[in-house]
Amino acid sequence: MMEKFDAITVSKCNKKTAPMKKKCKFGMASTIPSGHVWKDTWNPVSCSLAPIEMKECLRGKFIHLMGDSTIRQWIEYFKSSIKTLKSVDLHESGKFQKQFAVDLDKNIKIQWQKHSYYPLVVSLTYSVKEIEYIARVIDRTGGGKSTIIVISLGQHFRPFPINVFLRRALSIHDAVQRLLLRSPDTVVIIKAENIREMHSDVERFSDFHGYIQYLAIKDIFQDLNVSIIDAWDITIAYGTNNVHPSQSVVRNQINILLNFIC
Repeated sequence: MMEKFDAITVSKCNKKTAPMKKKCKFGMASTIPSGHVWKDTWNPVSCSLAPIEMKECLRGKFIHLMGDSTIRQWIEYFKSSIKTLKSVDLHESGKFQKQFAVDLDKNIKIQWQKHSYYPLVVSLTYSVKEIEYIARVIDRTGGGKSTIIVISLGQHFRPFPINVFLRRALSIHDAVQRLLLRSPDTVVIIKAENIREMHSDVERFSDFHGYIQYLAIKDIFQDLNVSIIDAWDITIAYGTNNVHPSQSVVRNQINILLNFIC
C-alpha cells in the first residue's frame, strides 16, 4: 500500500434484486462455465433448479441408466433415497451385473447396465455373457413419454486412441436418432464425464484425455433433441478429484435430471 493516498469512499451495495431465472428445463442450452457451487448446492448460470420430490417425479417412469460406474452411482442413490424401491435379482454375476429396481405402488422402474466390455477397464471379474452395446440396447427400446434414457460414456475410453471413443459415441448417436424418429417424446439425457483423481496412472487416465472426450460428446449430440448434464463442470466446481464423487455431488446431478423430466 502506498504511504500517502487520497481519501477512499466506500459506496453502498447495489440493492437491486437480480432478475428471477427460469426453471431449468429439458433442452435448455448451458453456458460456459455452466454454474457454481454454493452451500453444497449446484447453481446453474442460465436457469434455476427447483426442489423436486423424487418419488412423485418418478411415478410411472422407466429410467434406463447406461454406461460406466459413475452412472451406477445414480441407481445406488435412488435405492438409498426411495426406501420402497426393491431390487430384482436378474441372475447375473460379478460386480458389474445389471441392476434393476422397482416400486410397484408408484410404478417406478430403474435399470442400470454397463456399456460393452470393449473397453471396460476394471480390476474385478465380471461376466461377458449378458453384455451388449448401448446402441443395440437403444435399438431394442420402444421409447415413449414415460421412458427416460441417461447415457454416461468416457472414463474407460481414456487410455485408448480418441477414434475408439468417437466411433462408439457416433454409433450411440445414430441409435438415439432412430429412437427419436420412432418415439419423439422419449427423453434422452447425456451425463458428461466426472473429473477424476490424479495420483495413479496419470498418463493414461488423466483429465486431459477426459476433457477432449467431454468436448467431443457435446459436439456429436448437438443436432439431436437431447439434454446434457454437465457433470464435468459440477465436479470441477466441487473440486472432487475423484471418479466416484460424494453423495452430495450425485444428489445435485440427479436434481438436474428431476428438473428436466418434471
